[in-house]
Amino acid sequence: MHRNHRKFFLASAALVVSLLGASVLLGAHRAQAGSQSDDSVPANETAANGPLVGDPALISGEQTCVSDELNAPWFPTIAAFEVHDSNRTHLYDCADFEGALSGGNQVFAYSSQQTYITPYNIVDHGPNELFVYGGGYGDHPAASGSFVARVEPGTFNQVWRRVLINTNVTNEWNYPGVANVLSDGSLVVIYGYHIAKLDPTTGNVLARTTLPTGASAPRDTSFNGYDALADGTIVAKSVNRQPGCEEQGFSAFLDCPNPTATPPSVMVAIDPSTLQVVSQVTLPEMIGGRVTTTRYNGTNEVYLPGATNLYRYTYANGQFTPDSTWGPVAYLAGGQTAASAMAVVGDYVVAMTNGGAPTSTPMSVIAVSQADSSKVSNIQPFASSDAKQSFIPSMVSVDPENNRVYVMDAGAGKLAGVDVQNGNLTVAWTQDQITLSFTTLVGPKGQRVLVGTDIPVKTLQGLSSYTTEQVVWRNADTGQEMARSSQLPKMTQGILVTPGYAGVQYFLSADGHVIALQVVPPFQSTTTTPPPAQTP
Repeated sequence: MHRNHRKFFLASAALVVSLLGASVLLGAHRAQAGSQSDDSVPANETAANGPLVGDPALISGEQTCVSDELNAPWFPTIAAFEVHDSNRTHLYDCADFEGALSGGNQVFAYSSQQTYITPYNIVDHGPNELFVYGGGYGDHPAASGSFVARVEPGTFNQVWRRVLINTNVTNEWNYPGVANVLSDGSLVVIYGYHIAKLDPTTGNVLARTTLPTGASAPRDTSFNGYDALADGTIVAKSVNRQPGCEEQGFSAFLDCPNPTATPPSVMVAIDPSTLQVVSQVTLPEMIGGRVTTTRYNGTNEVYLPGATNLYRYTYANGQFTPDSTWGPVAYLAGGQTAASAMAVVGDYVVAMTNGGAPTSTPMSVIAVSQADSSKVSNIQPFASSDAKQSFIPSMVSVDPENNRVYVMDAGAGKLAGVDVQNGNLTVAWTQDQITLSFTTLVGPKGQRVLVGTDIPVKTLQGLSSYTTEQVVWRNADTGQEMARSSQLPKMTQGILVTPGYAGVQYFLSADGHVIALQVVPPFQSTTTTPPPAQTP
């Protein structure tokens, strides 16, 4: 490829997927380094004119809901894990949507006055404690390494900040990890080839472990997030930069001379109390999509999306074992590129293709039986859109209770709900919407709301330079739009709008701000018509 062409697309399907559903357009993520072209304050923020607190009356019910929720091994709170649960559903069913399901709602916004360079995920520890992980986008000129900051709900003022590493000093690859809250209330962050446990009250480091990197040099290795089994065992996997390359962040997958020349990933099991590695295995290839764990028929299973195959490993007796009874599953149609992370929907695991370089082959949604990997279904929900290219680096969102998968394609400019019934896939609805990021599901079973961003471009090429996007709330059952924000500074790539308490949701902007969003029903006029005059 010509260099300028490589700068626009990912170098290969195998490496694009390593962005784990993050932005894979060089122009898109490098635009984070610049300021917003339009410096005006978003209209929703002008309307709010101050911090948002949501509806505090909702908190008691939300607390009861999360206490009753079966979401081991994560802390009982609205947002303890980056995508809510170990099955990676993105379903926050205890979170409230304050707006009217019939639509016509108003959106308010409030942006932090302080900046948190390249914010990547936000988690809470109950309604009064918020934590932001950031600093891991090495492409950004101000990013010098991972940090975790505790911020005040409402104002987002910093309470403490724990800087974990300066990769300029260590001469290492700076690539995003993640922070989550385990069931014992501990704040665990993974970054580079390290994992650490922080005291939520002070930010003090309580434990820290260096992780094995296999054939990859430590300076070229990063563990891009982690998952955890029901007993708390942490499962993490590395991604690698080409040996000798000096490119930072996602640019390592784009601008290294031969970005496919990377050693295979290492997967580890980590004791959640001590953070010591209890097991490790070298994977068949360098796998970019994050691990997904579940417990199926009494067995701990780990699912991994490769460049052309889906893999399953069993974790038992402290050891990882490739499951010889399941797969590997070849899942790509001719011309398609790889998927990012997989999600679990009952007896099936699902994924969507074309997370690699844009392709003229339409995207497919894949469903594979956990019981029998020979049972594979697929559907191309946007094949009739006449789009010239298909491209979606993010992963699906799923609703196991309603047997539905939510998918999107930035190339086709479409969003859809796809039903999964006994492995059969059918399209429930489609809507026009362009996003590169994850979607989010909030609310109880019969009132699900789908939240995602919409980028104001008309072509795939426009994704290389956009600076703003809107948040859209839809009725998840029908796809009907219920609310839309004003144009906000673009969101950090590869993340989701994260629900919080009291109906507030959090949008992490690429320019370093935490933005609170609150949707309310349309205001009712306070003007009343006087009663008719009484006849004497």
